[in-house]
Parts: sequence; C-alpha cells; structure tokens
Amino acid sequence: MKYKWILLQVIVAVSMPVYAEAEAPQVDTSTLAAVEFKYNDPLDPFEGINRTMWDFNYLFLDRYIIRPVAHSYKNYVPNPVRTGVNNFVYNLEEPSSLVNNTLQGKWKWAANAGGRFTVNTTIGLLGLVDVADMMGMHRKQDDFNEVLGYYGTPNGPYFMAPFYGPIVTREIASDWVDGLYFPLSELTMWQSVLKWGLKGLDARSKAIDQERLLDNALDPYAFVKNAYLQHMDYKVFDGDVPSSQADDELLDEYLDELE
Repeated sequence: MKYKWILLQVIVAVSMPVYAEAEAPQVDTSTLAAVEFKYNDPLDPFEGINRTMWDFNYLFLDRYIIRPVAHSYKNYVPNPVRTGVNNFVYNLEEPSSLVNNTLQGKWKWAANAGGRFTVNTTIGLLGLVDVADMMGMHRKQDDFNEVLGYYGTPNGPYFMAPFYGPIVTREIASDWVDGLYFPLSELTMWQSVLKWGLKGLDARSKAIDQERLLDNALDPYAFVKNAYLQHMDYKVFDGDVPSSQADDELLDEYLDELE
C-alpha cells in the first residue's frame, strides 16, 4: 500500500502547473534525512528479515507455484480422493496425539485418538475412510508444541521461514518429538517430506476462499502474523483462549471514550 501512495504523490507532482512550481518555497533536500523503518513488535524481533521472506513466499513462491498447484488440485482432483488422502495422512499422527493428550492429562481425548487410530487403520482401510468420525469420535490432534504451551512455555520469537511459512520458536524446538512415535518413526526422510507436502497442499487448497481477504488486506504480512499467533493460542487452550487483563483495560478505556 505504501508504494501506491508514493506513486500517487509522483503523479500529482508531475501534473502540477509550471507556475505553481515557481511559486512554491524551495526546500534544501540535502538536509532531509533518509526515511528509516523501525519495527518494535516484541513477538516479532526479526520483522525486517521476516518481511523479506514473506515477500519471497507470498509474491513469488505462492503466486507463481503454490497457488496454481492448489487451484488445480482442488479443481481437478475428485473430492473423495482428496478426502481419502487427507484422512490417511492425519491417521498417521493419531498415536503421537494420544501421547500428547496424555501428557496434558486430557484422558478423554487421549482415548479418542487411540480409538480413532485403531478403527480407521482396520475398518477404515489404513485411514483412507474416517469411520471413527462416523462413530462419533471426531478428530482432535495435539502435537508436542501444544504440550509445551499447555505447561506455560511461551511461543518465543515469530519467524517467516522461506518455503515453509509462519512458525514460532516453540514449534522449531519441539516438532521433531512427534516423529519419535509409531508409525511416524518408521517413515523415511522422503516419505516424511511427501507427508508434509500433502498436508500443506490440502491446507493451501482449503485456504483458496480466503485469498481475496488476504490480497485486500492493508498489510498482508501483519494480517497473517496476527492470525497465526491467535491460532497458536487457540490450539493450546482448545479454543477457550483467556482474555488478558491488559486487553480488558484497553477495551474499557475505549468504551469510556465512546461515552
């Protein structure tokens, strides 16, 4: 958006009459300091670098590669095939979800994950068909990152990783733990990469309906960052995110001003 304003200023300056230029006060531009952008988000201490990575991911990688592939995947691959592949991939993560829910004392969800894996791996043809969901055992998968968050470990600095997207330090330090459990532990490196790619493709195809919202955002980078950090809190608290006292005070001040 800032580039549009710069362009607008250039057009206005060029279109002004010549006599107006003569009457305008002369400014010694040699004394003007260069504009310097400073970022001060404590959750995003590397924002300058992250924005560069965002430009690469969003303006190049997504626009010319990932977005066309995601659209083709959604438009030409039958929905039952996409659903079956997605079910198969997520079924591989049920055992690690069982462990992670157990570590948080969520016994109901731990039993749910174990039941889902047993039912879908057998009756559901290795997970291709989500029979467990039809039986009332709905998917709720927790990863080890959520376990750390549950016990108070903060997100840590936010990063925009090239080719990967948004991630926080807590994820970087903990994602490998989930791969220690069967059957993820039995996957080769390339099988793990394929699994990651299929999950990412499914997630990107489901985000197609939100493309216009992101494209029209005043600051797409900040929009994605805030949405991702809120999503992280949503996962840790199972959707029941507590409001901070600071937020409540700001809301009260805002309502007082309106009155």
